[in-house]
Amino acid sequence: MKRINIFRKLCFFTVILSVLSLSSCFVTTKAIDAVSTGLAGSNRKGIPQTKKKAKQPDNGGAMFAITSDTDITLISDFFPTALKMYEIIQNQNPGHLGLMSMTGSLNVMYANAFVQSPADLLDIDQFEKQNEEYIRAKSHYLKGRDFCLDSLNGRHKNFKEFLYSGDEEKISKAVSMIDKYDVTTAYWLGAGWLGAFSLDPLSPDLLGNLSAPVAVLEKVLELKPDYSDVWEVLARFYAAAPESFGGSIEKAVEYCDKAMELTDGKTPNPYIIKAECFCIPEGDEEGFVSNLKKAIAINPDENPSTRLTVTISQQKAKKLLASKSDYFLEW
Repeated sequence: MKRINIFRKLCFFTVILSVLSLSSCFVTTKAIDAVSTGLAGSNRKGIPQTKKKAKQPDNGGAMFAITSDTDITLISDFFPTALKMYEIIQNQNPGHLGLMSMTGSLNVMYANAFVQSPADLLDIDQFEKQNEEYIRAKSHYLKGRDFCLDSLNGRHKNFKEFLYSGDEEKISKAVSMIDKYDVTTAYWLGAGWLGAFSLDPLSPDLLGNLSAPVAVLEKVLELKPDYSDVWEVLARFYAAAPESFGGSIEKAVEYCDKAMELTDGKTPNPYIIKAECFCIPEGDEEGFVSNLKKAIAINPDENPSTRLTVTISQQKAKKLLASKSDYFLEW
């Protein structure tokens, strides 16, 4: 049934694309806006649309057919089509800030789940293939970041200029513009930016302006402190970045623990962060194994809306556990 729902959505995208390809005599700007808002969940001004109380039980939203599936290959094959459909429709309606934000978020999702994550699982003898995929992932991370950045710039005058300025005062001014309606867009902006940095930490363009995405994500936490994904992204950043660029192992531990608390230990990522970012540097083999086993033991069906992400994360945990000898000396 889930697969049928997914392919129905693909057919829907195809129909929408066909409609938008018609001349303006048949399709009005209002109609295109309505379609764009429906696909984005936010209106032309980038304001999330409040759902009306439904008479039927909540089915988890439009993305549920994707996020609840455990067939990674199926969703991976489907996702590029959906992604390009969003980009094509966004090009047809370039002033729709909500669709711009959603298109950005989909690029970041694709980069993380279906490009970088599979590349992380490749064996060392596939280094060239892995590097090619990392380059692809970085490209989608940055594309997603830029879509989200343009969306926020459309809502807040000079936002992009101030955030890119490299001037801490201007960056702070840009961050202060972010409000409750911008939380999701700001998250994907920061996640895409730091995702690209994680794959190319020596890039001068990324390394020289790291304070901007970090400040954006910290602002998101100020507005929505229970946003566990943000705690996870920042935990990884603080653990990996040099101190001179804002890294802090103490902060990394604090943020990872907060993510664990918010998810009640029922998602794999905080355990994987502990294994990778804390146990390996400390030579804690026992903690490494313990945390990865906890990540693998989580039941994906406990929260149907996160089955896909849990399954993808557990693949990584299994790969790390199987490669334990690469990180710890065997006596």
